[in-house]
Amino acid sequence: MRKLFKIGGILPKKTTLIIEIAGLLFFILVWWLLTHPFNSLSIQFNATDGVGPYKFEWTGPNNFKKIIETGNGEIKGLSKGLYKVKLTDSNKEVIDLSIDIGNSQKDTTILYPTEQNYSVENEFKTLPLGIRLDGTTKSSIINKAVFPSPLAVLSSFKELHFENYLVKNAIISIKLNIWGYIEAITLSLIIGFMIGLVPFFRSLLRKYIDAIRFVPLAAVTGLFIAWFGIYMGMKIQFLAFGIFVFLVPVVVQRIDEVEKVYLQTSYTLGATDWQTFRNVYWPSVTSRIIDDIRVLTAISWTYIIVAELVNTEEGGLGSLIFKAQRSSRLDKVFAILLLIIIIGFIQDIIFSWLDKKLFKFKYPSKSE
Repeated sequence: MRKLFKIGGILPKKTTLIIEIAGLLFFILVWWLLTHPFNSLSIQFNATDGVGPYKFEWTGPNNFKKIIETGNGEIKGLSKGLYKVKLTDSNKEVIDLSIDIGNSQKDTTILYPTEQNYSVENEFKTLPLGIRLDGTTKSSIINKAVFPSPLAVLSSFKELHFENYLVKNAIISIKLNIWGYIEAITLSLIIGFMIGLVPFFRSLLRKYIDAIRFVPLAAVTGLFIAWFGIYMGMKIQFLAFGIFVFLVPVVVQRIDEVEKVYLQTSYTLGATDWQTFRNVYWPSVTSRIIDDIRVLTAISWTYIIVAELVNTEEGGLGSLIFKAQRSSRLDKVFAILLLIIIIGFIQDIIFSWLDKKLFKFKYPSKSE
């Protein structure tokens, strides 16, 4: 037990997997409890004025019948529907009233069948019989309009697939991601190595590249529309730019982090600049930069969603989120976000696999 909370300790993979699964199940359980529609529909009733004792005769859906002889009370565990009540006092005065619970927009419905006029003149008189009904429709701890239930999110996938073409839109976003990454990584490596290795370009460009990182990307969407239009080409350029401005300084940093001992060994052996680049700089930088690219994968989805808000008719997961928000379908929004998380995990697994295949020297074998 101490190993679980030991600072700096490392747990076995099986233990870590068990904790991860348990944490996920706990999160889903809490989510379900907060949004589950517990049957808490109820009616609070109160007889006003007239002469007691009172008699309430209730009827409702599913052959609901109940007689209560009291001035006030509460009926719990009801189902949605129309409930009728007949109130009789000792003077045989009768009031008939109905209340529809579970279908109103408000949580509480208050009905007064007669207007009560209280004044000094009638203070000691017997006033007409009245009744107050409060229909409470609290179906969950958190309103589903604010936070949909897990079942609602899962069930929305069917509608998203057959009516909103979820797979087609996901493919559009993935293509945008791939092409944007190819362009951004290519340009970042070329310009990054130029700045990192050539003193002239380092002095000329490094400060400007560092300054571009502070530009709010969402604010330059209009510039990219003016330069590239409103179609897929613009979205690819916008995504590539968003990745490029963060990746180039990282490439330069990784070049500066190359261990001097390798460079000195290369020069001692009489290697040319090209041989030093190919055998020292390139493998050292690219083997580290792939980890930075994995981190940027998550950030890139933010840029994708922003880009796809332009010309939503072209499709993409961003346009689906925008349309779902406009129609107040938060269950669809959560479902699309869940799909993006799943795609992100798959991308991370692919990058991890490529890392192990391309840079085997980072992962020594068990025999070693």
